[in-house]
Amino acid sequence: MTSEEIARLVALLRQTGTDLRDVEVKAAGGGLPKSIRDTLSAFSNDRGGTVILGLEEKAGFQPAAGFDAGRIRDALASACNDDLHPPVRGEIEMVPFEGALVVVAEIGELDPRFKPCYVAARGEYNGSFTRGGDGDRRLTDFEIHLLHTNRGQPDDDREPVPGATEADLDDTEIQFLLARVRQRQPRAFADLDRQQVLRRLNILTEDSAGVLRPSLGGLLTLGIYPQQFFPQLNATLVVYPGTSAQDIPVNGPRFLENRTFDGPIPVIVDEAVTAVLRNTSVRSFIDGSGRIDRYDYPAEVIREGVANALLHRDYSSYSRGTPVQITLYSDRLVIANPGGLFGAVTEDDLGREGVTSTRNPVLARLLQDARLPETGRMVCENRASGIPTMLRELRRTGSPLPEFHNRITRFKLLLPRHTLLDDETTTWIGGLGQQGLTTTQQLALAEMRLGRAVTNSTMRNLGLEAHRATSELADLVSRGIVVRVGERRHARYLIAPRAEQLALYAATNLSDTELIKEALRDGRELSRRDLEQRTGLSYMKVLRALKDLEIAGTVRPTAPARSPLRRYRLAP
Repeated sequence: MTSEEIARLVALLRQTGTDLRDVEVKAAGGGLPKSIRDTLSAFSNDRGGTVILGLEEKAGFQPAAGFDAGRIRDALASACNDDLHPPVRGEIEMVPFEGALVVVAEIGELDPRFKPCYVAARGEYNGSFTRGGDGDRRLTDFEIHLLHTNRGQPDDDREPVPGATEADLDDTEIQFLLARVRQRQPRAFADLDRQQVLRRLNILTEDSAGVLRPSLGGLLTLGIYPQQFFPQLNATLVVYPGTSAQDIPVNGPRFLENRTFDGPIPVIVDEAVTAVLRNTSVRSFIDGSGRIDRYDYPAEVIREGVANALLHRDYSSYSRGTPVQITLYSDRLVIANPGGLFGAVTEDDLGREGVTSTRNPVLARLLQDARLPETGRMVCENRASGIPTMLRELRRTGSPLPEFHNRITRFKLLLPRHTLLDDETTTWIGGLGQQGLTTTQQLALAEMRLGRAVTNSTMRNLGLEAHRATSELADLVSRGIVVRVGERRHARYLIAPRAEQLALYAATNLSDTELIKEALRDGRELSRRDLEQRTGLSYMKVLRALKDLEIAGTVRPTAPARSPLRRYRLAP
């Protein structure tokens, strides 16, 4: 990492006032901190990160007194090699910064086959960490279990279900599936009788006593009522009126809908999609072919999101009490399932054609031949096409790209509810004074304006080839409107902190609420996004400050909470 890159990164740290999720800063004036081993473990088990030693956070990330860069570099290299198992292979270097030397280490994510990385002296179950917020958190037994299963191929969906029999399967759907597989693969299935096909497809399997039972995958695909045996292997939907569970109108309902979807996976997918669409807005457009109705979230995108969550979730005994959770807020749709990404697939891989690794191969095989009740379409293609299809549909409708949040125990898909290049965003981009921006560059800037870091993978998901994605991001950096944080595969791009924002932080000790009041002092009505840009505060800090100011009667909104016209002004 160069001195210039360190300077940009420290500018972001000073702007936020604390460490970032993937950046850990220590003064190390008295030697290498013991806690740095926890951080090395956490970065290795998470998505990697950057360690900076020699800066004092409490002093505004200034060079630390008494810091011996050479000694600390050697001590850090020794800790990476001797104190962690498996050893951490970080890139460690001394970099000049503001008249001093700091030690910077780029720590990559460990190959899933070798996780967890742990502090050797504490052992695997006491010395394995991950990142939580801007700190390190010890892994739970369940998280370590998932990392172990990620080294091989789980067979939870192949297990026989105790107490279940063939009578618990839907005969009509079995007949449809058998006819389909016999037609598609006659050499494998045409000459077999019903029970032989069911066994070959792992729909039926023998238990320890030799009795044929439906497998978990067979029951979830073709069962009449799988929840008789697994009450929580279903999906739930909660619809909130505001942007959070706590954002409740005065005398209003706590939530607008609260439902549970039972049955086999094809039924759950159909019912969940219908329920989500029923709770979203629809707009009509007229084009040459007639009227087009467009929902806030395309039906195809919702269907792929729910089907993926049910297919790829963890079905081990640890999480059979946890359903797939669908949550609809006024500004976003969230679909979450237990169990993070499986195998060698990473968040950056999502959206690439042909990239797949399934935790539940029996279930994936069956769902490609099981039909959805309403449309008769197959539940999934089992061709790694689900997320690419989702991205294409979102690009077609001008919607923002989804956010993927992957943790060891949980995977979350977040779909924002607005048009990415709305009038306000287009005006903001125009105000940057940059000529000749491509459409994808404008979309990337719109993503960054929402507080979302953009990566090379983001640009590829917007439809660019890898080399073109790199050049367009580099152009934004050279224009001075975007900064790059991190190196190589950990690089991400953010809106450049404006000089006046950094000066405001450096020259004053204003609180967040005082900064908001100063931004509104000229009498203009500003949106939340405007306030983020004018103050340099993060999304959550602006949200909290506005709430405090509203309660105090100092700031008044100009429109209801769910209105896209909502602005803020100082109270008279």
